[in-house]
Amino acid sequence: MDVSFTFRDFEATEGLKDHALNKFDKMDKYLLKPISAHIIFSKEGALHKAEITVTDSGITYIGADATSDMYLALDRAVERILKQLKKHKEKIKNHHK
Repeated sequence: MDVSFTFRDFEATEGLKDHALNKFDKMDKYLLKPISAHIIFSKEGALHKAEITVTDSGITYIGADATSDMYLALDRAVERILKQLKKHKEKIKNHHK
């Protein structure tokens, strides 16, 4: 999967990139043909925002969150994507019965 990062208003850190890539390992079992993922990290005042866009077989999943901690915002955004992926996989599974 092609993962790209964008950092707005603060310095890019390898620890944050590694944490994001480790979180994407959870998504592999739900993705059919992952094409690309784009993660945008931004800071507005005291809020740290993480926005994730994942494209899989022509379907785009978007998850975003904003908190006072960037790692927590990333974790919550990943959980939102996972929720969408699980729902889509269940829909496909139940459709073929």
